[in-house]
Formats: sequence, structure tokens, C-alpha cells
Amino acid sequence: MSPRIGSVLLVIGFVCTATATAAAWPSLFPEPFSGYVEAKEFTYFGEAGPSDPPATLWGTFFLKQEGGSRKTRFVVSLRAEAIGSREREELAFDPADRDLRRSPLSIREVYVRTRLADSLDLQAGRFELGWGKTDGYSPADTFLPRDLSDPFSDEKLPVWGARLSGQTGAIRFELLGTVTTTPWRLPVLEGRFAPLPVSGVILEDGESHAPKTGFAAVRLLGNWGEWDAGVWARSGMRPAPLLVFRIDEVHPTPNGFAIPVDRRFVRESAAGFELSRVVGSWVVRTEAAALSSPDPELRSALIGAIGVEHAMGDGTFVATVAANARGTAIPAALLFDRSILPAFIAAWTQTESWGSWKLASTTALRHGDGLLKAEIVDHVTDEWTVATGGDLPYGPRSGPIGALREARRIWIGVRRSW
Repeated sequence: MSPRIGSVLLVIGFVCTATATAAAWPSLFPEPFSGYVEAKEFTYFGEAGPSDPPATLWGTFFLKQEGGSRKTRFVVSLRAEAIGSREREELAFDPADRDLRRSPLSIREVYVRTRLADSLDLQAGRFELGWGKTDGYSPADTFLPRDLSDPFSDEKLPVWGARLSGQTGAIRFELLGTVTTTPWRLPVLEGRFAPLPVSGVILEDGESHAPKTGFAAVRLLGNWGEWDAGVWARSGMRPAPLLVFRIDEVHPTPNGFAIPVDRRFVRESAAGFELSRVVGSWVVRTEAAALSSPDPELRSALIGAIGVEHAMGDGTFVATVAANARGTAIPAALLFDRSILPAFIAAWTQTESWGSWKLASTTALRHGDGLLKAEIVDHVTDEWTVATGGDLPYGPRSGPIGALREARRIWIGVRRSW
């Protein structure tokens, strides 16, 4: 499958919807805007680097508009941010999130979705994806870009492309193509969020030339007895970068020796399956994928995940075990999409009359490091919520999560939604 299919589908999508959109223009905006404004404050308890403040503020303004006719719908959403730390860059036009740092203003979604036939839809533009079934870690979602500016949040980045979805008989299908690579955005390479902390060594952002081509994927879903089943395949550019350390350009700084680090991107192909069914009061899910790359550092992987979900009163308990059956040619911490494997992830969420709370744990079994998370949300009114929580990384610094233990923190946030 060539990634050029994304360009073809994107053009077809906009051409097919242009006439319908123009005809329906007078009735496109009967629906009100939705969105929120939020302010969060993070207080850290680990040892701070020379450029790390003990507390940071993070302000967000999000606005979303939906509209259209019964046949054709559109969605546009924008986000503006004010971040009091180095995760933010200067205002820049970065519609595909390809820059190293977050722009204060970004396009989250802008797409049209049109019905081509009774069982055939086409979506084109910038939209979010999610194929994974197992909670916490899914091999089906490893091809999706992520923003790790805050490594304790799991923020997926939207992609530019087109998706054709429909049903023929008992089989549901999706055909997906992206027109460009939206790369993983890594944390600041030095300071409390440094993914590879080494005493006396500072990692500096080097070059990052994300490819312009994207990837293509196909997915088939159906039922097999009592099981919900699916298979998928994809091929194209891998959004998670490989790091290149320019050791020959090491230079001294007041805070230690600095090493420039470049990001490079390689091609990767993968195929996998998913199965899920209800067993008593539990939902059992399993996924597996085989990944292959001609790159000698990335090579191949065989990743599997098994997850369970159980309703507990007004809440839900989920747990997932994931592992890679193949070894890695380079340290697993440098392969960000599989660095924590093997891993055990568990979470318990509960809804209360006043709001909700959540406890979550992620354990990287190779080094025994992990992350404990807690969150409490109080719905003060229909529009106002107050939330507080904490993130506690632990374990040896040689592990991918233990490396962040100086970023232990608590936070509080206020949100006004409409």
C-alpha cells in the first residue's frame, strides 16, 4: 500500500463534499460552539535542573464547531495554550505538529465526513484515530503519533489524511491513508523530563527532518462466534523517531558536557489481529502484531497484549499485560513506542454523585520502575469543574519511567466548559 493513497482519498473527499457543503451553507451553523478554558498548576518535588522551575502553570483554551447536513458533516477545533515551561515554542504555523515543541496555537481537527452510499462514508482532513482495544498499551496504535511534551499524559496527535469506512455483508472495513508524517513529539531532552538522564551530560535538540510521506493502513472487523474479531495491516513511515547522538560534536557548557541529538525516521510495516468477548461479568481483549523494518537498529518486533475490563458499581477496573517477544538491537529506552515493555497497566475509575476519581498504575517489568497516578474531579456545577491529582514515578533511573523520578508532582486545575 502506497502512502500516496492518502493524497488521493483526501482530494476525492473534498471534491465529493464541496458541492454538498456549498448547497447547505446557509444551514451549516445552527449548532453552538463547544469548548473549555482551563488553568492547571503543577508543583514538583524532585531535584530541579538549572532551567526547571519548581512550579509551572499551563493554560488552555479549546474551541470546537460542528455543523453540516444529514449527509455531510464538518468539524473544526482549535487550541490555544500558555505554558510556563520549555515545552512551548514561539508562535509558529505548524498545522501538522511537525515542530519539536508545541506551538501556542494549533489546529486539532478540521475535517469533513460525507455519506457516499448507504454503507460507505468518507472522512477527509485532520482527525484523530484509535484502533487499539487493550487499555494502556495497544500494538494496533503504535503507528499513531503522540505528544510527550508532558510524558505523564497520553496525548495522541491527529493526522492529516482520509479514511474510507463502510460495511459489506457482515464485514466492516476501514481504508486509511495519511498525506504526511506527524512525528512523535519528545520531551525536552535535558532537565526533569529528560528521557535519558546522565550525570554531567546534557542532551541538546539537533536536526529533525520528518519525512513528508505518511503511511497507509487497512482494517477489517467482524464476528467469529462469540468473539469480536479484527485484522489490520499498515505500511509507511514510523512516527516515533530514532535518536542519533553526535558524539564527535560534544562541547562543554556551564552545566556539563552537551551532546547534540538528531532525530531520524525510518519505514516500518506491520500486521496484527484483535479479539474480544464477554466472559461472565468480564470483557476479555487480546491483540498481537508483527512489525518489521529494514533499518538495522529498529529491525522487527512481535508485540502482544491481553486486557480485561470489569464493571465495579459505578466504576470500571481495567488491566493489561503487554510484551515484545523479540529483542532490540539498541536499548529499549530509545524505542519510545515500546520502551516500557514488558509492562503491566491497571486502572480503577469510579463515578460519584459529586464527580469522579481514578487510580492508575503502570509498571515496566524489565527494570521494576513505574508510575502511580491519582486524580479527583469535582463537578461543582454543570459548567465548572475542579480537579486535583498527582504523578509519582518510581524505580531505578535506568528504567524508562524511573528516569523521570525527579518529576514527581501534584497538580490542581480549574475548568469552565460550555
